[in-house]
Amino acid sequence: MKYEIVYFDLDHTILDFEKSEKIALFNTLKHFSIEPREEYLEIYKPINEKWWKLFSEKKYPKEIIVIERFKEFFHNIGYNSTIEFKKASEIYLDNLSNLGFFLPGAKDLLEELKSFNQRMAAITNGVEKVQKGRSKALNLEKYFEFILTSEKVGKPKPDPLIFYEAEKLSGVSIKSSVYIGDNPDSDYIGAKNAGMDFILYDPHNNHSELNCKKVSNYIELLKLLT
Repeated sequence: MKYEIVYFDLDHTILDFEKSEKIALFNTLKHFSIEPREEYLEIYKPINEKWWKLFSEKKYPKEIIVIERFKEFFHNIGYNSTIEFKKASEIYLDNLSNLGFFLPGAKDLLEELKSFNQRMAAITNGVEKVQKGRSKALNLEKYFEFILTSEKVGKPKPDPLIFYEAEKLSGVSIKSSVYIGDNPDSDYIGAKNAGMDFILYDPHNNHSELNCKKVSNYIELLKLLT
């Protein structure tokens, strides 16, 4: 194997976040007796992405963004005065914590790497409660030595601190490690800031301009790792 340990991002890299997100959002809407609509999902997604970007830029803490995104969302769909935004956030996160789905082929990749005795762990900006719940639901401890969240560390990617903490936990030097993720702003810049090798998982070729190692599928990724 080329690396002593392989670190994975979770959402959009090995986990189907969009599937979990849709179910969790629709269940939240149903709680407030709002009929779920696909158009609501399309309104929510860019709002959610905007607030997570603000989080990664250290402009707002996580406890603020998880509520503010719902305040903006419900305002945009016309339910601003009838919703408890903190309650909506809690219901959504509770749902999300119990919803875990692998992207097609991701579990096979992890099984293959495990058969090579490849050491693996996860580094994520995701909410601690959510990642713990999904880890249990998907039995991720079978593959990962640990799942390290920015919430636990105290600073989000692209701050390099989370990568340094992962180095301490694994006992493997940055130079003998690689990080695999889908987001140039948090994953690529974060790994670069820490001096860790990086592979971009970009199945839809959304980031052709980025000058780094890239793969469009798990077969290509396996070849790069072995």
